[in-house]
Amino acid sequence: MEKIVDLDAISIPKAFPLPKLDLEYEWTAYETTPYELIVERAKDATVIITNKCRLDAGVLSQLPKLKLISEMATGYNNIDVDYCKEHGIAVTTIQGYSTKSVAEHTLTMMLMLTRSMLTTRKAMEGGLWVNADCFCKLPAPIIDLNGKTITIIGNGAIGTYIGKLCSAFGMRVLKAEHKGAEAVREGYTDFESAIKEADFISVNCPLNAQTANLITKDVIAKMKKSVFIVNNGRGGIVNEQDLVDALKSGAIAGAAADVASTEPLPADHPFAGALTLENFILTPHQAWMSDACLTELVRQYKENVESFFKGERVRRIV
Repeated sequence: MEKIVDLDAISIPKAFPLPKLDLEYEWTAYETTPYELIVERAKDATVIITNKCRLDAGVLSQLPKLKLISEMATGYNNIDVDYCKEHGIAVTTIQGYSTKSVAEHTLTMMLMLTRSMLTTRKAMEGGLWVNADCFCKLPAPIIDLNGKTITIIGNGAIGTYIGKLCSAFGMRVLKAEHKGAEAVREGYTDFESAIKEADFISVNCPLNAQTANLITKDVIAKMKKSVFIVNNGRGGIVNEQDLVDALKSGAIAGAAADVASTEPLPADHPFAGALTLENFILTPHQAWMSDACLTELVRQYKENVESFFKGERVRRIV
C-alpha cells in the first residue's frame, strides 16, 4: 500500500479538496511543514504532495522509500530535480492550469497602475467627488496602454498569452532574449534593447541560477523613468530592495508583484515598507487561484498520481 504525505495542504483552499485516488493508499496531511520536520513526517512516504516545501538533496537522501513527488504548481525550483534523476524519484507538476488567470492578473495590475486607481480610490475615500464643484475630477494622470511597448521576460505559455492580451490593447510586444545571450532568436529582441524600449516589463520566467537577481538597480538604470514593472513570476528574479528604492526615488513610474523572495511576507521585507506607496501593488501570490484554476489543479493532481502508478508518463519532469 502506498503512503502519501501532503506536506503543505494549506496552500490549496478547503473549497477544493483533493479527490480520492483510484489506488490503495494511506493518507496523511499537514497544513504546513517547516524544513526541519520534513524528514520526520515523510520518512515512510512513497509519495509526497507539496507546493513550496524545499526538497533538497539533504532531505531527499533521508527518504529511501520515496517514489514520486507530486508538485502542486508549475514551478519546481523547490525540488532538487538533479538528485531525483540520479536516484529514480519521479517528479510531476501541474501544467498550463493558470495561464489565462495569471495573464489576466498581470493586465489588471497594469491597468490599475496606469489609470491611477489606488490614488483615485484614496481621494474618493477622502471626499473628492462628494465635495467636488465639477462633474469630473482627475486626482492623478491616466495613461493608456494603447500604443505603448511591453517587454515580456519569459515567453512560455503565460508570457505568450500576456502578449496576446496586450496586442488586443494595441500595444507593441517585445520578447526579451536571455540576458547575455550570444545570439538572438528569431522573433526576439536582445535583452538590453528590450528593457530600454519598454514602457512596461512583465516578468514571467522561472527562478533559477540564470534568472536570480536578473533585474537590479543597474538594469533599472537603463530603463525609461516612465516604465512600469510587473513581476508575477517568482520572487528573487527582481531585486526587491532595488525595486522599492526605484519606486521611492522616481527612477521608475510604478511596479506590481504577486510574488516575493520570502513567502508569506516577513515584516522586515522591503515590500512591507512599500505597501502604502500609490505606485506599487502587491498581492499575496494569488494570481493562480481563480476557481477555474483550482478546479483544474486538483484534476491534474489526481491524473498525475494515478498515471504514475499505471506506468504512464503524464506531466513528468523527472
